[in-house]
Amino acid sequence: MTENYLDLTIEEVYDVITSINIWPQTFDTSKKIDFIKHMIKYFEKKEEYEKCAKLQRLIHVMEDSE
Repeated sequence: MTENYLDLTIEEVYDVITSINIWPQTFDTSKKIDFIKHMIKYFEKKEEYEKCAKLQRLIHVMEDSE
């Protein structure tokens, strides 16, 4: 049951990050990138590679804007 809540939470965060790009005010770019990398690892384990690719593109945009 706990895993289901984790899945739902990560999916919700994924949707927020990829659609409206809202972050907590305390997150600087390095924290955002680190967080996204952890999400990528999570989605790799679930073999959801399309989500991994979208998150990786977000990282590239953030790195390019620095």
